[in-house]
Amino acid sequence: MQKAAPLSLHTKLALIITMIFWSSAFVGIRAGLEGYSPGALALFRFLVASLCMLILYVRLPADRPRVSHIDKIKLLLIGVLTLSTYHVFLNYGEISVSSGIASFIISQSPVITTVFAIFFLKERINIIGILGMVISIVGVTVIMLGQDGEFKFDLGNSFVLLSAVLGSLFAVVQKPFLKKYHGTDVTAYGMWGCALGLVFYFPALSHDIRHASTIATFSAVYLGIFPAALAYLAWSHILTVMPASRAANFLYFMPLLATLLGWFFLGEIPLWSSLAGGVVALIGLWVLNESYRWRLLGKNIIVEPS
Repeated sequence: MQKAAPLSLHTKLALIITMIFWSSAFVGIRAGLEGYSPGALALFRFLVASLCMLILYVRLPADRPRVSHIDKIKLLLIGVLTLSTYHVFLNYGEISVSSGIASFIISQSPVITTVFAIFFLKERINIIGILGMVISIVGVTVIMLGQDGEFKFDLGNSFVLLSAVLGSLFAVVQKPFLKKYHGTDVTAYGMWGCALGLVFYFPALSHDIRHASTIATFSAVYLGIFPAALAYLAWSHILTVMPASRAANFLYFMPLLATLLGWFFLGEIPLWSSLAGGVVALIGLWVLNESYRWRLLGKNIIVEPS
């Protein structure tokens, strides 16, 4: 097998930026919730993110494939129905769920995306992939265990898990558009649709912004600029210089980094059982990712979707 080329300094920097900013989003949400309601925080974040995406959008090359009017409407609706609800549920979940544990649960989105892809996109999965999914489910189950070892599917965990499902659904339904159009076009219309879907939280936002602390407001602006716009730019650069499967390996560090950031900035000390469950879930995610490499090597046993 050919050895992977060494990463350039720019690519290493882009990886660091992406991991830090995306990991910090979970901490930023917890900080923002100190002054904003979940819906108002989501709207504030995506008003800022939408403005950032508009700046990126107008700078796109003119010779790129143009998004048709009907596809613009579809992408806006996808943003309204999936992205907006994803972020509202995630914010509600983080009222009671620590930033680190929330990141471990959200990191399972690729597992859920695989399930959606099997049934809706008719993609196939091998035995190794199924094993990875089972390991991940075990890990998430351990996260759901309370300190006394009793399974507790509480409201906060439920909201975060539901947001992971919605995020995975977004990843699946936008996939056909990414084959036709520039990634920035697809992301921009999704974010604008997200902001549109959150607009009825404007009265709450206008109230909260007058009473929120400076730190909470700074956190909301930070979420819109850095984890959304700048991290997206860095990730786009990464995907131009390395395969997505290799790039995804670096994202396994994100939940651990989010846990450390939550510990340092918010004083969140996770239960050892929850932390262990998160590590098991990440191992399952790694096994699932490795299954795609096995498929490329032709060593897989295919299981067709029913």
